Amino acid sequence: MLVIVLIVLNVPVYLFFGWLAFDSKQGAADTFLDTLVAIVKMILVPYYVRLLLNMDTEGSWGLFPIAGFLCACGLVVWGEYALIVRFLLPGP
Repeated sequence: MLVIVLIVLNVPVYLFFGWLAFDSKQGAADTFLDTLVAIVKMILVPYYVRLLLNMDTEGSWGLFPIAGFLCACGLVVWGEYALIVRFLLPGP
C-alpha cells in the first residue's frame, strides 16, 4: 500500500524527470510512443523474423531515454520507500 501511495505522490517528480529527459511535451510523446512500439516489436516478433522482414532496428536507440526515465522514477520510489521503512516505521 505504501508503494502505491509513493507512486501517486511522486507524479510531479516524474513530470520533472520527463521534462529533463525529453525537453518538450511533443518530444516526450513521440519518443514514448516510438519506444512503446519498439518494445512491443522486440517482445512479440522473434529476432529471425525481424531479420527476414528487414524491420528497422535503428529505432531501438529511442529506448535509452525512456529506459533512463523509468529507472530514475523507480529509483526515486525505491529510495523513498527504503528511507520511510528505515527511519519512520522501525521494526520491533
